[in-house]
Amino acid sequence: MLVNRKELKLLDLQQCDSVGEIVQGMNQCSFGARMLGEVTVKLSHWITQQNPPVTIYDGKLDSPLGKLLEEMVRRNWLAQIISQQDYVSTSIVPDKLIIIGAYSESFAAILSQRSQEVIFINQFGMALPGQLSDGYFPNVVFCDPKFVIPVIFTSLEEKLNGNKTKIVQFIREIEVYGGLAEEITKGADTLLAMVKDPECKVFLTLSGAMTIAKMGLIICDMVDLGIIDSICSTGALMAHGLVESVGLKHFKYDPNEDDANLADRKLNRVTDTLEPETNLDNIGKVITKIFAEYDEQQHLSPRLFHQIIGEYLAIQHPEERGILKSAYEQQVPVFVPAFHDSELGNDVYLDNYERKNKGRKPIIMNLELDTEFLVDMITNSPKIGIFTIGGGVPRNFIQNVPPLVEWLNESTGANLPERKFSYGCRICPDPMYYGHLSGCTYSEGMSWRKMDINGSFSEIRADATQIWPFLVKFVMESL
Repeated sequence: MLVNRKELKLLDLQQCDSVGEIVQGMNQCSFGARMLGEVTVKLSHWITQQNPPVTIYDGKLDSPLGKLLEEMVRRNWLAQIISQQDYVSTSIVPDKLIIIGAYSESFAAILSQRSQEVIFINQFGMALPGQLSDGYFPNVVFCDPKFVIPVIFTSLEEKLNGNKTKIVQFIREIEVYGGLAEEITKGADTLLAMVKDPECKVFLTLSGAMTIAKMGLIICDMVDLGIIDSICSTGALMAHGLVESVGLKHFKYDPNEDDANLADRKLNRVTDTLEPETNLDNIGKVITKIFAEYDEQQHLSPRLFHQIIGEYLAIQHPEERGILKSAYEQQVPVFVPAFHDSELGNDVYLDNYERKNKGRKPIIMNLELDTEFLVDMITNSPKIGIFTIGGGVPRNFIQNVPPLVEWLNESTGANLPERKFSYGCRICPDPMYYGHLSGCTYSEGMSWRKMDINGSFSEIRADATQIWPFLVKFVMESL
Protein backbone atom coordinates (compact mmCIF):
# COMPACT_ATOMS: atom_id res chain seq x y z
CA MET A 1 0.00 0.00 0.00
CA LEU A 2 2.88 2.38 0.78
CA VAL A 3 5.37 1.11 -1.80
CA ASN A 4 7.33 3.89 -3.52
CA ARG A 5 5.98 6.57 -1.21
CA LYS A 6 8.45 9.07 0.16
CA GLU A 7 8.85 8.67 3.90
CA LEU A 8 9.06 11.96 5.77
CA LYS A 9 11.64 12.41 8.52
CA LEU A 10 11.59 14.18 11.84
CA LEU A 11 13.59 17.40 11.94
CA ASP A 12 16.31 16.70 14.49
CA LEU A 13 17.95 19.90 15.72
CA GLN A 14 20.55 17.91 17.62
CA GLN A 15 21.88 16.78 14.24
CA CYS A 16 21.77 20.30 12.74
CA ASP A 17 24.70 22.62 13.44
CA SER A 18 23.97 25.33 10.88
CA VAL A 19 21.31 27.18 8.93
CA GLY A 20 21.98 25.04 5.87
CA GLU A 21 21.54 21.79 7.79
CA ILE A 22 18.19 22.92 9.21
CA VAL A 23 16.96 23.89 5.75
CA GLN A 24 18.15 20.58 4.33
CA GLY A 25 16.17 18.80 7.04
CA MET A 26 13.09 20.89 6.23
CA ASN A 27 13.15 19.38 2.75
CA GLN A 28 11.83 16.15 4.30
CA CYS A 29 9.15 17.77 6.48
CA SER A 30 5.71 19.18 5.65
CA PHE A 31 3.89 22.46 4.95
CA GLY A 32 5.91 25.69 4.86
CA ALA A 33 9.11 23.98 6.01
CA ARG A 34 9.01 21.73 2.97
CA MET A 35 8.39 24.72 0.69
CA LEU A 36 11.54 26.40 1.99
CA GLY A 37 13.61 23.23 1.83
CA GLU A 38 12.52 22.21 -1.67
CA VAL A 39 12.95 25.67 -3.20
CA THR A 40 16.45 25.96 -1.73
CA VAL A 41 17.39 22.57 -3.18
CA LYS A 42 15.98 23.52 -6.58
CA LEU A 43 17.82 26.84 -6.70
CA SER A 44 21.05 25.10 -5.75
CA HIS A 45 20.51 22.65 -8.60
CA TRP A 46 19.93 25.44 -11.11
CA ILE A 47 23.15 27.15 -9.99
CA THR A 48 25.27 24.01 -10.19
CA GLN A 49 23.84 23.40 -13.67
CA GLN A 50 25.06 26.91 -14.56
CA ASN A 51 21.54 28.05 -15.29
CA PRO A 52 20.77 30.61 -12.56
CA PRO A 53 17.35 32.25 -12.69
CA VAL A 54 16.46 35.79 -13.57
CA THR A 55 14.95 37.55 -10.55
CA ILE A 56 12.00 39.91 -10.74
CA TYR A 57 12.09 42.32 -7.84
CA ASP A 58 10.42 45.72 -7.63
CA GLY A 59 11.81 46.63 -4.24
CA LYS A 60 14.62 49.07 -3.51
CA LEU A 61 18.02 47.82 -4.61
CA ASP A 62 19.72 50.03 -2.02
CA SER A 63 17.85 48.27 0.81
CA PRO A 64 19.51 45.43 2.74
CA LEU A 65 17.42 42.89 0.79
CA GLY A 66 18.20 44.56 -2.54
CA LYS A 67 21.92 44.55 -1.76
CA LEU A 68 21.77 40.86 -0.83
CA LEU A 69 20.12 40.05 -4.16
CA GLU A 70 22.83 42.03 -5.98
CA GLU A 71 25.45 39.99 -4.11
CA MET A 72 23.74 36.83 -5.38
CA VAL A 73 24.05 38.20 -8.93
CA ARG A 74 27.78 38.87 -8.39
CA ARG A 75 28.21 35.26 -7.30
CA ASN A 76 26.31 34.01 -10.37
CA TRP A 77 23.59 32.56 -8.15
CA LEU A 78 21.11 34.81 -9.95
CA ALA A 79 21.42 35.78 -13.62
CA GLN A 80 20.17 39.35 -13.16
CA ILE A 81 17.59 41.45 -11.34
CA ILE A 82 14.85 43.05 -13.40
CA SER A 83 11.62 44.86 -12.66
CA GLN A 84 8.14 43.71 -13.56
CA GLN A 85 8.05 46.37 -16.28
CA ASP A 86 11.38 45.12 -17.68
CA TYR A 87 9.92 41.63 -17.94
CA VAL A 88 6.75 42.84 -19.63
CA SER A 89 8.75 44.83 -22.15
CA THR A 90 11.30 42.19 -23.09
CA SER A 91 10.91 39.88 -26.06
CA ILE A 92 13.48 37.45 -24.65
CA VAL A 93 11.80 35.23 -22.10
CA PRO A 94 14.15 33.59 -19.54
CA ASP A 95 13.41 29.93 -18.96
CA LYS A 96 13.86 30.22 -15.18
CA LEU A 97 12.49 32.97 -12.95
CA ILE A 98 12.25 33.88 -9.29
CA ILE A 99 9.56 36.44 -8.50
CA ILE A 100 10.04 38.13 -5.16
CA GLY A 101 7.12 39.87 -3.49
CA ALA A 102 3.69 40.89 -4.75
CA TYR A 103 2.79 41.76 -8.34
CA SER A 104 -0.07 43.29 -10.29
CA GLU A 105 -2.93 41.55 -12.10
CA SER A 106 -1.69 42.82 -15.47
CA PHE A 107 1.76 41.39 -14.79
CA ALA A 108 0.23 38.07 -13.74
CA ALA A 109 -1.75 37.90 -16.99
CA ILE A 110 1.40 38.30 -19.10
CA LEU A 111 3.38 35.92 -16.92
CA SER A 112 0.79 33.15 -17.34
CA GLN A 113 1.00 33.44 -21.14
CA ARG A 114 4.73 32.73 -21.25
CA SER A 115 6.46 29.40 -20.86
CA GLN A 116 9.04 29.23 -18.12
CA GLU A 117 9.65 27.67 -14.73
CA VAL A 118 8.88 30.15 -11.98
CA ILE A 119 9.58 30.20 -8.24
CA PHE A 120 7.44 32.55 -6.16
CA ILE A 121 8.59 33.95 -2.82
CA ASN A 122 5.97 36.07 -1.09
CA GLN A 123 3.76 36.10 2.01
CA PHE A 124 0.53 36.54 0.06
CA GLY A 125 -0.08 33.08 -1.41
CA MET A 126 0.53 34.41 -4.93
CA ALA A 127 1.49 31.98 -7.73
CA LEU A 128 0.50 31.10 -11.29
CA PRO A 129 -3.07 29.95 -11.92
CA GLY A 130 -3.09 26.16 -11.74
CA GLN A 131 0.43 25.94 -10.28
CA LEU A 132 -0.86 24.87 -6.88
CA SER A 133 -3.48 22.36 -5.88
CA ASP A 134 -4.94 21.05 -2.64
CA GLY A 135 -1.98 19.44 -0.90
CA TYR A 136 0.61 20.28 -3.58
CA PHE A 137 2.67 23.48 -3.46
CA PRO A 138 5.66 23.28 -5.83
CA ASN A 139 8.04 26.17 -6.49
CA VAL A 140 6.67 28.51 -3.83
CA VAL A 141 7.72 29.79 -0.43
CA PHE A 142 4.86 31.66 1.17
CA CYS A 143 6.79 33.76 3.64
CA ASP A 144 8.27 37.25 3.85
CA PRO A 145 11.27 37.50 1.45
CA LYS A 146 13.08 39.58 4.08
CA PHE A 147 13.52 36.33 5.97
CA VAL A 148 13.46 33.76 3.15
CA ILE A 149 16.18 35.29 0.96
CA PRO A 150 18.73 35.51 3.82
CA VAL A 151 17.93 31.88 4.71
CA ILE A 152 18.43 30.75 1.11
CA PHE A 153 21.60 32.85 0.72
CA THR A 154 23.09 31.41 3.90
CA SER A 155 22.15 27.86 2.88
CA LEU A 156 23.70 28.29 -0.58
CA GLU A 157 26.87 29.71 0.97
CA GLU A 158 27.18 26.49 2.94
CA LYS A 159 26.26 24.11 0.13
CA LEU A 160 28.27 25.77 -2.63
CA ASN A 161 31.22 27.21 -0.68
CA GLY A 162 31.30 25.10 2.49
CA ASN A 163 30.87 28.04 4.87
CA LYS A 164 28.52 27.13 7.72
CA THR A 165 26.63 29.70 9.77
CA LYS A 166 25.48 29.06 13.32
CA ILE A 167 21.94 30.01 14.24
CA VAL A 168 22.84 32.64 16.85
CA GLN A 169 24.99 34.46 14.31
CA PHE A 170 22.27 34.19 11.67
CA ILE A 171 19.50 35.49 13.95
CA ARG A 172 21.66 38.45 14.94
CA GLU A 173 22.50 39.31 11.33
CA ILE A 174 19.01 39.19 9.83
CA GLU A 175 17.49 41.92 12.03
CA VAL A 176 18.77 44.54 9.57
CA TYR A 177 16.37 43.28 6.88
CA GLY A 178 13.31 44.39 8.87
CA GLY A 179 9.85 42.89 8.49
CA LEU A 180 9.57 39.27 9.54
CA ALA A 181 13.34 38.98 9.99
CA GLU A 182 13.25 41.67 12.67
CA GLU A 183 10.24 40.00 14.33
CA ILE A 184 12.21 36.74 14.49
CA THR A 185 15.22 38.37 16.12
CA LYS A 186 13.02 40.00 18.76
CA GLY A 187 11.09 36.76 19.27
CA ALA A 188 14.28 34.79 19.77
CA ASP A 189 15.44 37.27 22.41
CA THR A 190 12.08 37.13 24.21
CA LEU A 191 12.06 33.33 24.26
CA LEU A 192 15.63 33.19 25.52
CA ALA A 193 14.89 35.76 28.23
CA MET A 194 11.96 33.79 29.67
CA VAL A 195 13.94 30.54 29.53
CA LYS A 196 16.92 32.07 31.33
CA ASP A 197 14.81 33.79 33.99
CA PRO A 198 15.15 31.46 37.03
CA GLU A 199 11.83 32.65 38.48
CA CYS A 200 9.81 32.02 35.30
CA LYS A 201 7.72 28.96 34.48
CA VAL A 202 7.42 28.63 30.69
CA PHE A 203 4.23 27.26 29.14
CA LEU A 204 4.34 25.93 25.56
CA THR A 205 1.00 25.96 23.76
CA LEU A 206 0.55 24.14 20.47
CA SER A 207 -2.07 24.06 17.75
CA GLY A 208 -1.90 23.06 14.10
CA ALA A 209 -0.54 19.79 12.77
CA MET A 210 2.97 20.32 14.13
CA THR A 211 3.75 16.63 14.66
CA ILE A 212 2.47 15.74 11.18
CA ALA A 213 4.82 18.53 10.07
CA LYS A 214 7.70 16.50 11.60
CA MET A 215 8.40 19.05 14.35
CA GLY A 216 7.98 16.49 17.17
CA LEU A 217 11.65 16.27 18.13
CA ILE A 218 11.73 20.04 18.57
CA ILE A 219 9.16 19.61 21.32
CA CYS A 220 11.25 16.79 22.80
CA ASP A 221 14.30 19.06 22.86
CA MET A 222 12.33 21.82 24.56
CA VAL A 223 11.26 19.35 27.25
CA ASP A 224 14.55 17.49 27.67
CA LEU A 225 16.67 20.66 27.83
CA GLY A 226 14.41 22.35 30.36
CA ILE A 227 13.33 25.08 27.96
CA ILE A 228 9.67 24.61 28.91
CA ASP A 229 7.88 23.58 32.10
CA SER A 230 4.49 22.64 30.67
CA ILE A 231 2.78 21.74 27.37
CA CYS A 232 -0.78 22.56 26.35
CA SER A 233 -1.78 21.05 23.02
CA THR A 234 -4.55 19.90 20.77
CA GLY A 235 -5.38 16.23 21.10
CA ALA A 236 -4.67 15.57 17.43
CA LEU A 237 -1.15 16.95 17.76
CA MET A 238 -0.40 14.56 20.61
CA ALA A 239 -2.00 11.63 18.75
CA HIS A 240 0.09 12.13 15.62
CA GLY A 241 3.16 12.56 17.81
CA LEU A 242 2.37 9.27 19.52
CA VAL A 243 2.48 7.63 16.09
CA GLU A 244 6.10 8.76 15.76
CA SER A 245 6.91 7.70 19.32
CA VAL A 246 6.25 4.03 18.53
CA GLY A 247 8.32 4.11 15.34
CA LEU A 248 5.53 4.56 12.77
CA LYS A 249 5.86 6.86 9.76
CA HIS A 250 4.17 9.63 7.78
CA PHE A 251 4.46 9.97 4.01
CA LYS A 252 4.53 12.63 1.32
CA TYR A 253 1.28 13.10 -0.58
CA ASP A 254 1.30 12.38 -4.32
CA PRO A 255 -0.89 14.98 -6.09
CA ASN A 256 -1.73 12.47 -8.82
CA GLU A 257 -4.02 10.71 -6.34
CA ASP A 258 -7.43 12.07 -5.46
CA ASP A 259 -8.95 11.98 -2.00
CA ALA A 260 -11.58 9.40 -2.97
CA ASN A 261 -8.78 7.00 -3.91
CA LEU A 262 -6.97 7.73 -0.65
CA ALA A 263 -10.17 7.14 1.28
CA ASP A 264 -10.61 3.73 -0.34
CA ARG A 265 -7.15 2.75 0.91
CA LYS A 266 -7.55 4.48 4.27
CA LEU A 267 -4.69 6.91 3.70
CA ASN A 268 -5.70 10.01 5.64
CA ARG A 269 -4.41 13.26 4.15
CA VAL A 270 -3.30 16.23 6.25
CA THR A 271 -2.58 18.95 3.67
CA ASP A 272 0.53 17.56 1.90
CA THR A 273 1.14 14.57 4.18
CA LEU A 274 -0.40 11.11 4.62
CA GLU A 275 -1.28 9.41 7.89
CA PRO A 276 -2.11 5.74 7.18
CA GLU A 277 -5.13 4.53 9.15
CA THR A 278 -3.00 1.57 10.20
CA ASN A 279 -0.94 4.01 12.27
CA LEU A 280 -4.03 5.08 14.19
CA ASP A 281 -5.14 1.45 14.53
CA ASN A 282 -1.82 0.66 16.18
CA ILE A 283 -2.22 3.60 18.54
CA GLY A 284 -5.69 2.34 19.43
CA LYS A 285 -4.17 -1.00 20.38
CA VAL A 286 -1.65 0.78 22.60
CA ILE A 287 -4.46 2.60 24.42
CA THR A 288 -6.42 -0.63 24.84
CA LYS A 289 -3.34 -2.33 26.30
CA ILE A 290 -2.73 0.55 28.71
CA PHE A 291 -6.35 0.57 29.88
CA ALA A 292 -6.79 -3.21 30.08
CA GLU A 293 -6.17 -3.32 33.82
CA TYR A 294 -6.89 0.30 34.68
CA ASP A 295 -9.07 0.87 37.76
CA GLU A 296 -12.15 2.66 36.48
CA GLN A 297 -12.96 3.83 40.02
CA GLN A 298 -10.17 6.40 39.73
CA HIS A 299 -11.01 9.47 37.65
CA LEU A 300 -8.55 10.47 34.95
CA SER A 301 -7.78 13.81 33.35
CA PRO A 302 -6.08 14.44 30.00
CA ARG A 303 -2.89 15.32 31.90
CA LEU A 304 -2.89 12.05 33.86
CA PHE A 305 -3.89 10.12 30.74
CA HIS A 306 -0.90 11.43 28.77
CA GLN A 307 1.37 10.82 31.75
CA ILE A 308 0.33 7.14 31.74
CA ILE A 309 1.07 6.92 28.03
CA GLY A 310 4.47 8.52 28.59
CA GLU A 311 5.30 5.94 31.26
CA TYR A 312 4.27 3.15 28.86
CA LEU A 313 6.52 4.57 26.13
CA ALA A 314 9.47 4.86 28.49
CA ILE A 315 9.14 1.16 29.33
CA GLN A 316 8.04 -0.33 26.00
CA HIS A 317 9.86 1.97 23.54
CA PRO A 318 12.99 3.16 25.34
CA GLU A 319 14.90 3.45 22.03
CA GLU A 320 12.44 5.93 20.48
CA ARG A 321 12.27 9.63 21.22
CA GLY A 322 8.76 10.94 21.83
CA ILE A 323 6.97 13.94 23.28
CA LEU A 324 5.01 12.08 25.93
CA LYS A 325 8.00 9.93 26.84
CA SER A 326 10.15 13.04 27.37
CA ALA A 327 7.36 14.78 29.28
CA TYR A 328 6.99 11.77 31.60
CA GLU A 329 10.72 11.50 32.21
CA GLN A 330 11.14 15.23 32.87
CA GLN A 331 7.87 15.54 34.85
CA VAL A 332 6.47 18.12 32.45
CA PRO A 333 2.64 18.12 32.54
CA VAL A 334 0.80 17.85 29.21
CA PHE A 335 -2.62 19.52 29.11
CA VAL A 336 -5.12 18.78 26.34
CA PRO A 337 -8.22 20.86 27.15
CA ALA A 338 -10.18 19.82 24.01
CA PHE A 339 -9.29 16.19 24.61
CA HIS A 340 -12.30 14.54 22.97
CA ASP A 341 -11.62 16.35 19.70
CA SER A 342 -8.89 13.90 18.70
CA GLU A 343 -8.04 10.33 17.75
CA LEU A 344 -7.03 9.60 21.35
CA GLY A 345 -10.39 10.93 22.50
CA ASN A 346 -12.01 8.51 20.04
CA ASP A 347 -9.92 5.67 21.47
CA VAL A 348 -11.08 6.42 25.01
CA TYR A 349 -14.70 6.61 23.87
CA LEU A 350 -14.36 3.25 22.11
CA ASP A 351 -12.74 1.67 25.17
CA ASN A 352 -15.57 2.94 27.36
CA TYR A 353 -18.16 1.72 24.87
CA GLU A 354 -16.72 -1.78 25.08
CA ARG A 355 -16.45 -1.59 28.86
CA LYS A 356 -20.15 -0.78 29.17
CA ASN A 357 -21.03 -3.64 26.79
CA LYS A 358 -19.15 -5.96 29.14
CA GLY A 359 -20.89 -4.62 32.22
CA ARG A 360 -17.90 -2.63 33.43
CA LYS A 361 -17.93 0.98 34.53
CA PRO A 362 -16.49 3.53 32.07
CA ILE A 363 -13.37 5.52 32.78
CA ILE A 364 -14.37 9.07 33.71
CA MET A 365 -12.30 11.86 32.12
CA ASN A 366 -12.49 14.76 34.58
CA LEU A 367 -11.11 17.87 32.90
CA GLU A 368 -11.55 19.97 36.04
CA LEU A 369 -8.67 18.09 37.65
CA ASP A 370 -6.36 19.73 35.11
CA THR A 371 -7.78 23.19 35.74
CA GLU A 372 -7.07 22.75 39.45
CA PHE A 373 -3.54 21.55 38.73
CA LEU A 374 -2.87 24.46 36.33
CA VAL A 375 -4.22 27.09 38.72
CA ASP A 376 -1.98 25.70 41.45
CA MET A 377 1.02 25.64 39.11
CA ILE A 378 0.57 29.25 37.99
CA THR A 379 -0.30 30.77 41.37
CA ASN A 380 2.79 29.14 42.90
CA SER A 381 5.14 30.47 40.22
CA PRO A 382 6.87 33.84 40.84
CA LYS A 383 6.70 34.61 37.09
CA ILE A 384 5.03 32.99 34.10
CA GLY A 385 5.83 33.06 30.38
CA ILE A 386 4.03 31.65 27.36
CA PHE A 387 5.45 30.45 24.04
CA THR A 388 2.68 29.80 21.53
CA ILE A 389 2.53 28.02 18.19
CA GLY A 390 -0.76 29.00 16.52
CA GLY A 391 -3.60 29.83 18.89
CA GLY A 392 -6.91 28.16 19.59
CA VAL A 393 -8.01 26.32 22.72
CA PRO A 394 -4.47 25.44 23.94
CA ARG A 395 -3.41 29.08 23.99
CA ASN A 396 -6.53 30.29 25.74
CA PHE A 397 -6.59 27.47 28.30
CA ILE A 398 -3.26 28.73 29.63
CA GLN A 399 -3.94 32.45 29.19
CA ASN A 400 -7.35 32.09 30.86
CA VAL A 401 -5.87 31.35 34.29
CA PRO A 402 -5.11 34.96 35.34
CA PRO A 403 -8.74 36.08 34.74
CA LEU A 404 -9.97 32.89 36.42
CA VAL A 405 -7.89 33.57 39.53
CA GLU A 406 -9.04 37.21 39.56
CA TRP A 407 -12.66 36.05 39.40
CA LEU A 408 -12.14 33.41 42.10
CA ASN A 409 -10.66 36.01 44.45
CA GLU A 410 -13.40 38.56 43.80
CA SER A 411 -16.28 36.07 43.96
CA THR A 412 -15.21 33.68 46.69
CA GLY A 413 -12.47 35.44 48.65
CA ALA A 414 -10.05 32.65 47.72
CA ASN A 415 -7.10 35.03 48.22
CA LEU A 416 -4.96 33.25 45.64
CA PRO A 417 -1.76 34.96 44.39
CA GLU A 418 -2.57 36.75 41.13
CA ARG A 419 -0.13 36.32 38.27
CA LYS A 420 0.01 37.91 34.83
CA PHE A 421 2.30 36.72 32.06
CA SER A 422 5.65 38.51 32.20
CA TYR A 423 6.79 37.10 28.87
CA GLY A 424 5.12 35.99 25.66
CA CYS A 425 6.26 34.92 22.23
CA ARG A 426 3.97 33.51 19.57
CA ILE A 427 4.36 32.32 15.98
CA CYS A 428 1.16 32.47 13.96
CA PRO A 429 0.40 33.89 10.49
CA ASP A 430 -3.13 35.05 11.31
CA PRO A 431 -3.76 38.80 11.27
CA MET A 432 -5.62 40.46 14.14
CA TYR A 433 -8.56 41.60 11.98
CA TYR A 434 -9.96 38.07 11.55
CA GLY A 435 -11.30 38.37 15.08
CA HIS A 436 -10.19 34.99 16.40
CA LEU A 437 -7.77 34.05 19.15
CA SER A 438 -4.99 32.96 16.78
CA GLY A 439 -4.63 36.56 15.62
CA CYS A 440 -5.22 38.13 19.04
CA THR A 441 -2.33 40.37 20.11
CA TYR A 442 -0.68 40.39 23.50
CA SER A 443 -1.78 44.00 23.84
CA GLU A 444 -5.41 42.84 23.63
CA GLY A 445 -4.61 40.23 26.28
CA MET A 446 -3.49 43.03 28.59
CA SER A 447 -7.05 44.42 28.57
CA TRP A 448 -8.17 41.07 30.06
CA ARG A 449 -5.47 41.28 32.77
CA LYS A 450 -3.73 38.27 31.25
CA MET A 451 -0.49 40.04 30.30
CA ASP A 452 1.67 42.30 32.45
CA ILE A 453 1.74 45.75 30.82
CA ASN A 454 5.44 45.96 31.75
CA GLY A 455 6.23 42.52 30.34
CA SER A 456 8.27 41.45 27.32
CA PHE A 457 6.21 40.23 24.35
CA SER A 458 6.99 39.34 20.74
CA GLU A 459 4.75 38.32 17.86
CA ILE A 460 6.02 36.57 14.74
CA ARG A 461 3.45 36.49 11.95
CA ALA A 462 4.50 33.51 9.85
CA ASP A 463 4.22 29.77 9.31
CA ALA A 464 5.64 28.19 12.46
CA THR A 465 7.24 25.28 10.58
CA GLN A 466 9.56 27.79 8.87
CA ILE A 467 10.46 29.77 12.00
CA TRP A 468 10.14 27.60 15.10
CA PRO A 469 13.23 25.41 14.38
CA PHE A 470 15.46 28.49 14.18
CA LEU A 471 14.15 29.94 17.45
CA VAL A 472 14.63 26.72 19.39
CA LYS A 473 18.11 26.15 17.96
CA PHE A 474 18.95 29.74 18.89
CA VAL A 475 18.05 28.96 22.49
CA MET A 476 19.92 25.64 22.39
CA GLU A 477 23.09 27.40 21.21
CA SER A 478 22.65 30.18 23.79
CA LEU A 479 22.16 28.10 26.94
